Amino acid sequence: MRALALGSLIGALMCLSNLYVGLKTGLAFPAALIACVVGLGAQGALMKLSSSLFGPRLSLQETSAMQSAASSAGYSTGGTIVTASVGYLLLSGHHPPLWALLLWTLLGSALGVVLALPLQRAFIRREPLPFPSGLAAASVARSLHAGDESGRRGARALGAGALGAGLLAFARDGLQWLPAALALPGALLGVPLESLSFALDLTLVPLGTGALVGLRVGTSLLLGSLVCFGALAPWLLGRGMIAQPGFFGVLEWSMWPGAALVTSASFTHLALQRGLLRRTLGALFGSRPSGDSQPDAAEVPRSWFLAATAVLSLGLVAVGTVTFEIPWPLGVLGVLLSFALAAVACRATGETDITPTGPLGQLAQLVFGVLLPGNTVANAMASSLSGNIASSSADLLTDVKAGYLLGVPPRQTFLAQLWGCLVGSALIVPVFFLLVPDTSAISETRFPAPAGFFVAGVARVLSTGLGSLSEAARWGALIGGLAGVVLVLLERFAPEPVRRFVPSPIALGLAFALPASVSLSIFLGSLAAALLARWRPVLADAATVPLASGLIAGESLVSLLALLFSASS
Repeated sequence: MRALALGSLIGALMCLSNLYVGLKTGLAFPAALIACVVGLGAQGALMKLSSSLFGPRLSLQETSAMQSAASSAGYSTGGTIVTASVGYLLLSGHHPPLWALLLWTLLGSALGVVLALPLQRAFIRREPLPFPSGLAAASVARSLHAGDESGRRGARALGAGALGAGLLAFARDGLQWLPAALALPGALLGVPLESLSFALDLTLVPLGTGALVGLRVGTSLLLGSLVCFGALAPWLLGRGMIAQPGFFGVLEWSMWPGAALVTSASFTHLALQRGLLRRTLGALFGSRPSGDSQPDAAEVPRSWFLAATAVLSLGLVAVGTVTFEIPWPLGVLGVLLSFALAAVACRATGETDITPTGPLGQLAQLVFGVLLPGNTVANAMASSLSGNIASSSADLLTDVKAGYLLGVPPRQTFLAQLWGCLVGSALIVPVFFLLVPDTSAISETRFPAPAGFFVAGVARVLSTGLGSLSEAARWGALIGGLAGVVLVLLERFAPEPVRRFVPSPIALGLAFALPASVSLSIFLGSLAAALLARWRPVLADAATVPLASGLIAGESLVSLLALLFSASS
């Protein structure tokens, strides 16, 4: 109970901060790591005030519950608000009823938690994907709890990374001494590199992420960025096939091939693992495999999954029909599509630590744009129906990964995550109504809300059907989809000497939706970690994950405080 109480408090603060940051920038902070660091630090400070009242120290199992609740409240509920809810406001000119948006946010995030249950066996226990943020959160928890030399060494690496990143973030975001990035000089095919988002990023979160995801993913992101922003974008701009330069101008085209590549690769990978999916569904609907030593009490009962899926799905369909003009058969289709996209999101997050919520939401928008031509409001809300559910699923598996490494039962993580959905939804919706009372609050000076503007723009483009897509977007989606299938087949069936050089299709596609500066920083982080592992393997084993975790946590926390201070002043 005390873990859930502390997680609720930390999650509430993170929920408000991510709402503000999302409306300002369209980005979200890595919730799992922040929750772990802030929660343990807050309890340590409280114990110094009164060890009898706030002690004893949280155990690893309590830490996992606290982190899961805070992460769910701070992250899983925000996708609907900063994307589809802003899009709804821009398209209709008014807010939906508060009760409807509250239910839509709560039911969507909770269904994402529930739909992740059959996927956790596939992506964590049968095929253990890294889930870098989950790995980092487990490392942070161990480093802060361990009393041996290894733990102290990891804690020192974590502290050094957090201190260095925090100081840099304070100088950049607090004192305004440094810019966020330094634009690179030069041009490609007559287009300035700055307009193609090529810059030297002065943030350390991407560097830490690169150290965690590894060199293959980092190199694939760099390759995808060079192909998209270094070759295709300037070529298309020169021929007038992209309306305007700049990252968001290019993104109007690049998100289509990127989303098609990520989605086709993910589904092809799943299709090639028929035995894995059969075992996954068998574990859910049939008997538990005999080789699985996890006790039944640690799992979420099958009856819980079936009942929760039915109730939450019916609730979403009802709210969508009554409030958002989504016919109930298409609401059911949206829920079914959400399950498929959740599998894609979980795999992408597990491999790269980047959840493709935007591309997957736009894929849902594309489907509803065909089925509901002219209904822009339903189109916008469809993106949240699938995108937010997929995001919640990936967030749950990140927490499950951390808990699994710490020996925590999946049932505990599931319950803590559901509690966080309730806390976050109850807070974020009323605050959103207060911060953004009408469309006048959505402006360049107050809340640019780029993600919401993009959802509304795509809804308008798709309101007349697929024919409204540009020729470049249609060709890009076709080629991206084929490339995803081919790369996965090469990963699986090519000879070993060739397979080593096949890029990660997930990372390659995600690079089409990220600024080139971010992909470059992630690559540099992965390269530094690889060189350290080669030259100093013992040091790399002890320090790489804690140091990378410190970079991410330190910069995120200080940047968050700087943004909140500037907002209040």
